[in-house]
Amino acid sequence: MTNLQRNLLALGTSLVIMVAAFFQLTYGRSHEVSSILFFGKTLDALVTAGILGNLIIFLLRLTRLDQLKTAFWVMLIVNSILLILAWLIGSRVDRTFSLGSILVAQVVSFLFWLGLHWAWSKTKTQALAS
Repeated sequence: MTNLQRNLLALGTSLVIMVAAFFQLTYGRSHEVSSILFFGKTLDALVTAGILGNLIIFLLRLTRLDQLKTAFWVMLIVNSILLILAWLIGSRVDRTFSLGSILVAQVVSFLFWLGLHWAWSKTKTQALAS
């Protein structure tokens, strides 16, 4: 598989995950499904960090940087910025704001996207070995 095909497949997979999380969250809010609403902040973090982080990562794939290290640092920075923004805005707007739940959501988002990029890098090294 060519490099362009692999990148398009990775981009498509990421988009499908983000769209699925977005629609699941929208459905959960409109129908008040408690199990989906319980994971609402995490789904928000998955979508937001996924869009921003993966856009940056896929643009940086055009360089010769190590892809897994790039994914690690980009997702760490994006999730950290989103955590800080949520804390700054949420603590001023909502009296019941909980930093703990936002922190957990961003950590889960970071681990999810990093795990996906790690798994993707493993498939690439296995394809090169065979």
